[in-house]
Amino acid sequence: MPPPENLYGLDVPALAARLAPLGAKPYAARQVSAWMYRRRARAFPEMSDLSAALRSAMAERFTIDTPTIASRFPSIDGTVRYLIALPGGGEVEAVAIPERGRMTFCISSQVGCALACTFCMTGTLGLTRHLSSGEIAGQVDLLMEDTGFAVNQFNIVFMGMGEPLHNYDGTVAALRVLTGSDGFAMGAKRITVSTAGLAPEIERLAGEKLRVRLALSLSATTDETRSALFPINRRYPIARLLEACRVWAELTGEKVFLEYVLLAGENDSPQDAARLVHLARGVAERINLIPFNETPLLPHRATPWEGVMRFRDALVDKGFRASIRRSRGRDVAGACGMLAFGAGVSREGSAAPDGRISGRSA
Repeated sequence: MPPPENLYGLDVPALAARLAPLGAKPYAARQVSAWMYRRRARAFPEMSDLSAALRSAMAERFTIDTPTIASRFPSIDGTVRYLIALPGGGEVEAVAIPERGRMTFCISSQVGCALACTFCMTGTLGLTRHLSSGEIAGQVDLLMEDTGFAVNQFNIVFMGMGEPLHNYDGTVAALRVLTGSDGFAMGAKRITVSTAGLAPEIERLAGEKLRVRLALSLSATTDETRSALFPINRRYPIARLLEACRVWAELTGEKVFLEYVLLAGENDSPQDAARLVHLARGVAERINLIPFNETPLLPHRATPWEGVMRFRDALVDKGFRASIRRSRGRDVAGACGMLAFGAGVSREGSAAPDGRISGRSA
């Protein structure tokens, strides 16, 4: 007998295909979906509006397996980094970020990452595997339960471990579950998918009609610099990415968000600011500047705060909406670019048992 199949992470059409051989009525898939994602049922006997025979047959053939919280690391600023154990094996990290009455969940799409961006700790891990749609959506469910925030009271960013568009099928399936009316019923505009620059997948996602937001991590204004920071840029250089951004705008009616990690002496000059204005015009909704979070294992240094402000002002002076993302959760290695320590990466100044960083400051 084959092992039972995990239903968690399947959308209504996929559930209908699994239930049809059991003689289920067409509407049963919507009921099962609502039970798993809206009512958080984790056992088939709980699904009281399904027939006893169907519940019994489902229990024989299927399971409902979801991620679990292995550890939680609260920061002094209210951010919480989570180490999450996956049903398929391995662990990833997710982060709950409170900010001025709002909540954002930063979730992961892969165990590790294959893209090896030089300013991101996750890239030092390499890729172990893609997450299933249930392992992605299940992180949202865990953080909802742990923080007490209900659906549509928070935002979701696919900015944790992994490149979401490299795990295209898992990411899109999770988005369908998260936004589906019989799934989590999240507003699509509350979800942002961030990519390091997989141009064909940007265009493919634009055609999915999911209407989520897209953020492109640009972080350089010349191909020479970007290829040094993002190995993927050698395959999809800046001109190709901007072409994909124009396709995104044409098919979705919305511009992308540009993310720009500032690195001292590498991409933070006045000339970089001028080139960024030229590149962003017509394709970007806004530019989010991200101060780099230094760690001893990465070969970069952060632009001083005065330089960050000057760079921001140079963009604003040219009429762009530009903001500086506050670094949150640095003391527990939960800030942007730092997710990896709980997954086994050692560092000078390691994390203490409570998740805080000792030794050299991040």
